[in-house]
Amino acid sequence: MTQGTFPRRIALATDLSHRCDRALDRALLVAKAWQAELTVIHALAPPEDSPLFGSLRDLPSWRRSPDPVRKARDRIYRDLVREDPGVDIVVHVETGSPAEVVLGAARASHADLIVTGVARDELLARMFLGDTVDRLIRKSPVPVLIVRDRAFEPYRTMLVTTDFSASSRVALETAVRLFPEAGISLFHAYDVPFAGYLGRAEVEKQFEGYGKDAADKFLAEAGIAPDAARKVSRMIEHGVPEGLLRDYAENSRRHLTVVGSHGGGMVYETLIGSTARKIIDAVPGDVLLVPDPTRRKVD
Repeated sequence: MTQGTFPRRIALATDLSHRCDRALDRALLVAKAWQAELTVIHALAPPEDSPLFGSLRDLPSWRRSPDPVRKARDRIYRDLVREDPGVDIVVHVETGSPAEVVLGAARASHADLIVTGVARDELLARMFLGDTVDRLIRKSPVPVLIVRDRAFEPYRTMLVTTDFSASSRVALETAVRLFPEAGISLFHAYDVPFAGYLGRAEVEKQFEGYGKDAADKFLAEAGIAPDAARKVSRMIEHGVPEGLLRDYAENSRRHLTVVGSHGGGMVYETLIGSTARKIIDAVPGDVLLVPDPTRRKVD
């Protein structure tokens, strides 16, 4: 994806449950705005290796279950026709591990973005990442948009988290490229050893200048024009990132939170980047995870 262009292909991972309806709505909204092809991906559980009473082929036709792949494809097309999406749709249904099916289909379709929903714990009334989403954000070499909110309108504002690293700069650049009309707020949380001995006011005063200078340099390195950079809201806060972001999200209008991830290899596969994962778990709204730029891109 080059500067100033939108992705031409998007992938939606769905388990066909109600928890993915919001992801479907957002994927359709984004695909229509970008005039992109949308590949809807669903994974079927592997069939039983040995049926209890012989082979399914031995059953009379009226007792055989309908072809599960065709049944799932028909269900997806039925939902999409009802929505009247106005975009090019490709449906991919395959038997296998959900995360691997999604990643394989996204790679085959040359998708530049994967959209997915999350599970909901009704007892605790909170969102949490399911196993499939967890694996996607650990393994996807392209950005993953995790949808929790209703897709009433395009994203109007983005809260871009940063530690002023190269990874978070790529996250900012990617978010601006995908959603150039959205306003930007830059968020950085810092912690100071022994801050309790200094007092909050003294700590904030000490880091106020540092935060402004670092943010200005960060925006310039990301290629944000000076006029546009002056419109960026800077939020340099003392505290734990995930807690601050959760409180901010619960007390502000809906926005997209953008998170960059670090590293690679086995440690990355296990932790994703501990701060990034904590933020994804904590923020109640939509989150765009942009993987570390050193990871291999889907081609």
